Amino acid sequence: MQKFICFLGRLCFSIIFIVAGIQKFFNWDASEQQLVNQMLDVLSKSYHQGWAQGLFDKILPLAPTLLVVGTIIEVVGGLLVLLGIQVRFGAFILCLFLIPTTLLFHNFWVLQGSEQQLQMAMFLKNLSIFGGGLVLLAFGKGPKKIKVEGK
Repeated sequence: MQKFICFLGRLCFSIIFIVAGIQKFFNWDASEQQLVNQMLDVLSKSYHQGWAQGLFDKILPLAPTLLVVGTIIEVVGGLLVLLGIQVRFGAFILCLFLIPTTLLFHNFWVLQGSEQQLQMAMFLKNLSIFGGGLVLLAFGKGPKKIKVEGK
C-alpha cells in the first residue's frame, strides 16, 4: 500500500509540470508572449530600482531560450518523478524551476485588491508544490521494501 500511495503522490506532484510543459509546446507563441509580457510587467513595477533595469535588459532577449529550458525542465523533471527514475534529481530541477517562476509570475506584493489575493493564492500554491518537491528530494520515490507490522 505504501508503494501505491507514494506513486499516487508522485503522480499528483508531477502532473502539473507535465501538463504545463505540453501546453507550452502546443501553444509556443502564446507562451513566449506571456513570458515576455510578464517580464515587462515586473520591470515596469520595479523600474525605479536600478538593478531591475540592468537585470531585465540582459534577461529579456533570452526569453525564447528561457522558455525552451523551462519547458524541458517541466516535462523531463515531471516524467522523472512520475516514473520513479532519478526522483531526487527530477524533484531538484523542478524545485529550482519553481523559484524564479514563482517570483516572476506570482509577485502579489506589487499588486492590489482581488489580483493581489489571486496571485498570493498562486504563490502559496507554488510554495506548497515546492514543499512537496523538497520531500521528494529528501526521501526519493518511496520505500524500497514494504514493512509488515509485527515482524
